Amino acid sequence: METRKRDIARFILLSILGIFLYFIPVKGSIVPVVLLVNTIKKGLGGGISYLVIAALLLLALIIAGAQILKNERCIHYLGGDKISRQIHYLIAFALVLAIQFKLPPARIFSNPDIGGQILGLAGTVMLTVSVCGGLIVLILKSGIVEFVGTLAEPFMRPLFRLPGEAAINCLSSYVVSAAVGVYMTDQYYENGVYSRREAVAAASCFATISVGYVGVLCSLGGISQYYGMILGLSFVLVLLMTAVMVRIPPISRISDTYLNPRKEGSEKREEEKLPRFQRALLAAAAKSKEFNGKALLSGMLSALKFSQKIIAYMIPIVVVTLSLVHLTPVFEWLGKPIAPFLSLLGVPDAAKAAPAVLLGFIEVSLPTISVSSGVAEPAVFFVVLLSICQIIFMTEAGNAMLGARFRMKFSELISIFLIRTVIAAVLSAALMHFLF
Repeated sequence: METRKRDIARFILLSILGIFLYFIPVKGSIVPVVLLVNTIKKGLGGGISYLVIAALLLLALIIAGAQILKNERCIHYLGGDKISRQIHYLIAFALVLAIQFKLPPARIFSNPDIGGQILGLAGTVMLTVSVCGGLIVLILKSGIVEFVGTLAEPFMRPLFRLPGEAAINCLSSYVVSAAVGVYMTDQYYENGVYSRREAVAAASCFATISVGYVGVLCSLGGISQYYGMILGLSFVLVLLMTAVMVRIPPISRISDTYLNPRKEGSEKREEEKLPRFQRALLAAAAKSKEFNGKALLSGMLSALKFSQKIIAYMIPIVVVTLSLVHLTPVFEWLGKPIAPFLSLLGVPDAAKAAPAVLLGFIEVSLPTISVSSGVAEPAVFFVVLLSICQIIFMTEAGNAMLGARFRMKFSELISIFLIRTVIAAVLSAALMHFLF
């Protein structure tokens, strides 16, 4: 009984620390882990570029060790990444060298809207995932996931066809970042909490931008006065859309296969006879025993590795997509057939807002930036709300999903993005008309 009391006390203390780090704003709308990331980023200054280069250099050396020297540790580190993906990583390394040292083709890499953004963006993503992902062991091993999951199970299954643990997954994305939400989803998948269908559903439906970044979008669009409203509405819309998305293709057609299925013995079946709150407390106390210095170190190293591969995957894609945005009229052309749809929904300045609908697939702030001037306030409200609810954007969440262990296919990513966009556009337009 004394041991159980100590376990419960450990669960409570670790949970309080985890909740404080990830859920309690300490400076405006910024939570402690994000404040820590921002502090480190500010301290590094221009050195963040060299952090990215160093990470990719190390990855290139590991690839060389695996392919040329056939080193077992290097092969294990790459974790079954195909040759095509390893080449992709090497291209990322070549690109950052060209950008940092202004190698040709100068037209692309010297463009502040393309090459000028890559290293800073990659560095921010790497720091965010490394710090927030590394410390997330306080959530994963504290027992709070099991506690909330057990209590939430009755409505998570019927509403979202997901285990109760998805409740914490959803909240972590909102307060930290999309990439960290995907990382947590990936950890759930690896630990047998989620099947592949559940992992895809949780990542593509819950891994939205953080509370703090919603404020950034409102500021970019000049509608900061609507921050609280947009934050609340986006949260409700995300939940509503998740209930729909999990019941239609492509998510509904994904098989419920597990990477490492959880084993539930007779003790687990006996516990199911207890009251739900008691079961939640016992599950949390048991899980808290797994937290120690080794688990913390392992979590940090795992997050570093994950962030390294994520930026290696995202850099070539971001260079190509930003080049299309800033050097070609492709997205203007793509926006033309969307304008009539927005007109039908009654969105003001539909022609100007139309390209923003697809820009969200590249980077979550691009839609808002594209309507930040010369566009009616209701249209800006519509675009900001829509971009938050689209969730999948390739500079962070999309690439994290493609690089995760549950391996989302690019075709699944496109399908889910387009379906979410149509549903979110209709709902966002309805709210826009109600409020303006």
